[in-house]
Amino acid sequence: MEADASFSSAIKSNPSRHRPGPSQVPAECQRQGLPPEGAPSMQQFNRKCSMPERLIRTISSIRSLPGDSVESLIRRGADVNCPHDTLMPLHSACMVCDPDCVELLLENGAHVDSQDGYQRTALHYAAEKDVLCVEILIEYGANPNALDGNQDTPLHWAAFKNKEECVLALLEGGAKVNTRDYNQDTPLSWAVMKGNLESVRLLLEHGAQPDTVNLKGQYPAGRLAALMGRGLGGEREEECLELLIRASGQLRLKRGGGLPPEAARDAHLCQRLTELCSYPCTLKALARRVVRGSLGECLLSEAVTELPVPRSVQDYLLLKE
Repeated sequence: MEADASFSSAIKSNPSRHRPGPSQVPAECQRQGLPPEGAPSMQQFNRKCSMPERLIRTISSIRSLPGDSVESLIRRGADVNCPHDTLMPLHSACMVCDPDCVELLLENGAHVDSQDGYQRTALHYAAEKDVLCVEILIEYGANPNALDGNQDTPLHWAAFKNKEECVLALLEGGAKVNTRDYNQDTPLSWAVMKGNLESVRLLLEHGAQPDTVNLKGQYPAGRLAALMGRGLGGEREEECLELLIRASGQLRLKRGGGLPPEAARDAHLCQRLTELCSYPCTLKALARRVVRGSLGECLLSEAVTELPVPRSVQDYLLLKE
């Protein structure tokens, strides 16, 4: 950063005759591991380091100044909504998974849905890291369906990182399970492209549609097939595939048929997927797909138990068989 560059430059430019003794070396030099020759005064360093920068340095524990704390900087007038470069204080607290700091900033006026230089809200960062931060932000009114510059929601990122608790907190906080990004991919697509079984299961339990198609003509199962074709498939990916087949009634990978290029390169996988795709959807499986879809975006286990059907049918609707 500019302050660090100026600090180092000042160190190098001073002549050796001004070299201080050990007792004269500022603590900041010693703490940062900088050479003692001609070190500038702490006052000079403070002038180079703006208050917004100092606040974010302190939140992130990145070469903060001695004596600085988030509380003291706020008392001295630090603006909790002022960015430094692309960084915002609230976003930085979520990046380092510090729920206490998140709450402190919100209590002192931090805008819960402010966007940083990447058009991301603090909830986008919290969703891929820490459920406590997610819960605090939602409690303070954060929009669970906020879009970043790529139209990704916090739920997309929680599913991609397989943060199961964050996925659940977002869904319970009002996140739309079938929201789409710029490529028309849903959180379910993001989860299956990584083989994130826990997130896949949670999303399907909350009404995720298993047969959406993105702009490239890919179904969620096609994303998963591409992962398996790269040799990254295992038991978890097999379970994901089975869940998708149960939820949709029939395996579909690409609009118009065919296999992802990655899967087509694996002869055994190619043959297996081709066979699975050729099986017609049974009336029973189609009925399950229609009933699940008609219940909408909700916790299906609660909705299904209200249906006047036998327990065995309820279990079938909930993909238990």
